[in-house]
Amino acid sequence: MELEKRNTLILSIAQGLSVTTTNINMINTGLVGAILASNPSFATIPLSLQFLTIAITLIPVSLIMGKIGRRPMFLIGAMSAFIGCLIISLAIFYKNFSLFILGSIMLGFSQANQQFYRYAAADNVSSNLKSKAISLVLAGGLIAAVIGPEVSRYSFDIFPEYIYLATYLFAALIQIFNFTILIFIKIKKPEKVIQKLRPLSEILMQKTLIIAISAAAVGYSLMSFIMTATPLQIVNVCKLGDSASATVIQWHVIAMFAPSFFTGSIISFLGNRKVMLIGVLLYALSIFFSVIGQTVPHFWIALFLCGLGWNFLYIGGSDIIAKCALPEERAKVQGVTDFIIFIFVATGSFLAGFLHSSLGWEIMMLYTLIPIILIFISIIIIRPQEIKAI
Repeated sequence: MELEKRNTLILSIAQGLSVTTTNINMINTGLVGAILASNPSFATIPLSLQFLTIAITLIPVSLIMGKIGRRPMFLIGAMSAFIGCLIISLAIFYKNFSLFILGSIMLGFSQANQQFYRYAAADNVSSNLKSKAISLVLAGGLIAAVIGPEVSRYSFDIFPEYIYLATYLFAALIQIFNFTILIFIKIKKPEKVIQKLRPLSEILMQKTLIIAISAAAVGYSLMSFIMTATPLQIVNVCKLGDSASATVIQWHVIAMFAPSFFTGSIISFLGNRKVMLIGVLLYALSIFFSVIGQTVPHFWIALFLCGLGWNFLYIGGSDIIAKCALPEERAKVQGVTDFIIFIFVATGSFLAGFLHSSLGWEIMMLYTLIPIILIFISIIIIRPQEIKAI
């Protein structure tokens, strides 16, 4: 039990430090892209390739973890983020869009490893505690909510001729701390049970699992879509300033991770189905506030509700995914499910830049109602007992 608590604490801190770097990048990547890209619609391509890299490398990373353990890959991931941030700093210095893409791809590989922090915690606890373990690890993202926007707010113009360069240097430094904390983790490998394993297709064709993956994918991709476009709208269109953008994103990230302290308990009380439905409704409210006005309070409320919606949909879906496979099946199942999720996320971040520049803020936000309605209908058709059976 002490080892479980220790690992959960370390993973929670590592989650916070990893998401801090991710958060810093999410706040600034569209703005850096707008400066370095030859066409404004290309501004979010590096972020899209970052998410695509996550999707492509998730399965190999998962399988390698199944062979050599999670700890070595977690350390490699932290070092990859460090190198990626340094490359992006060089891209800003040399005003080189290709280098910016390369650094973003390195960050993507790092984040592929980071996605397994929550599963690493869940794998080391009993079934009834998995949702709480996942929630507590994701709650570490509150560190990112505090540090990420503050780093962005006060560092973006330290070097006036190379705006945002210092921000990425600070992001690289944070990954040194992340690497250091991960050295102390001790994760037990699951004991191998000699039995016939189910084909992957059989596992993935479970109706409840399909809905869980869909909920997590829609929740994450919509968050990425909205969060990517928001700084572009606040800073470049509404001219509200970098500080306003950082504040809005800061509270968005707080809303993403603060509920994680009790989301696991809510799932235990209400069940996954109701929690995911609440997440969908929160997304709908987020869209409503995003289209009725474009002042800082409107952006703040919209992004705050978006963060809450992400938490409920993503943790609700992840809890089901974590329970759907035997210990020997988890490496391939978790890799494939997260691959599917991040294909959606990559698509969302790519469309954000394109739709924002071609259609404008209000129309692109209204388009997000389509996946929200579809996932709402999908969750409605699940029977509560099917969720509990997983």
